[in-house]
Amino acid sequence: MMSAQKTPNVWVILSDTWRVISAQPRHFSALSILFLLPISISSGVYPFLFPPPNYNNNINNNNNNNNSNPVPSQFIIQFIYLLFAVIFGLCGGASITHTAIHGFYGEPVEITSALKSILVSFLPLFATKLVYLIILWLIFSCYGILIAFAYGGLLLCGVQLDYGGSNFVALVVVMTVLLMVATIYIQVGWSLSTAVVVVESRWGYAPLKRSWYLVRGMKWVVFGTLMLLAVPSGLLSMWYSSVVTKAAAAAVSGGDGIWTVISWGFVVEMIVCVCVWTVASLYSTVATTVLFIYCRAAHDGGGDEKAAFENGGGKFGRVYAQVPYNDDAV
Repeated sequence: MMSAQKTPNVWVILSDTWRVISAQPRHFSALSILFLLPISISSGVYPFLFPPPNYNNNINNNNNNNNSNPVPSQFIIQFIYLLFAVIFGLCGGASITHTAIHGFYGEPVEITSALKSILVSFLPLFATKLVYLIILWLIFSCYGILIAFAYGGLLLCGVQLDYGGSNFVALVVVMTVLLMVATIYIQVGWSLSTAVVVVESRWGYAPLKRSWYLVRGMKWVVFGTLMLLAVPSGLLSMWYSSVVTKAAAAAVSGGDGIWTVISWGFVVEMIVCVCVWTVASLYSTVATTVLFIYCRAAHDGGGDEKAAFENGGGKFGRVYAQVPYNDDAV
């Protein structure tokens, strides 16, 4: 079906994403402040609660010398951060997807309706993400086992590996790139799972299977859209991590607390990063929902949807207002 139609490009997806958000800016702003902003703030503060090991060793030595209480367990900090991010992330994904679906069809919803959708979608989303992570863990484990067997086979064959040589480094780079490509491919195939859970009331492995089916014929569009939204945020995160690492190193060399090296300039930088992360998360969630609508129309839609794809998409608020979907599932 996709081959006979003109697939909407990345620009069409981003354009419709902008239209959905600009149609209800206060609504999306409220949801972003409620759920996405806390995650971004915690991501900015987390490195200071979980600084580099050499900093913690220095603090622990000072605490032992002064007979003071030890620093809080890093495991507890990680667990609290992970729990916080999961809860707010699932709530944000459910409410924003619910709002974006209705907004795309020209049906504005109240903030209370978006919040109520969390009660319906939270547990299915949690179960789906859990299955998602378990499958990824199994894939990584199998990949690691294959590498271990290959390494053992080389040793049994008497092959001497020069760990500092260029051949070994090239082998490691190739294996890493292959793993990254496989991971990205899987994430692209399962990128619509959140929208499937919220709209079609599926959970567990079913949304992943459904998402894999829907992205067929549009994988490059999905990939391009996700990368265009993720790469700037990822580069900003890398830059922020380097700044935090330098701050921690300065704290270690000076023997002071890590908070003492923070300046007003650094606070401004952190605020900018938090704002960019929040906006990027919002656009990524809405763009994924728009992708879901186009992909579902391409595979399951009728004549009106065919016409939209033959024109390259962009029928916001008109053709797609006629796409049938289950009102009770949203």
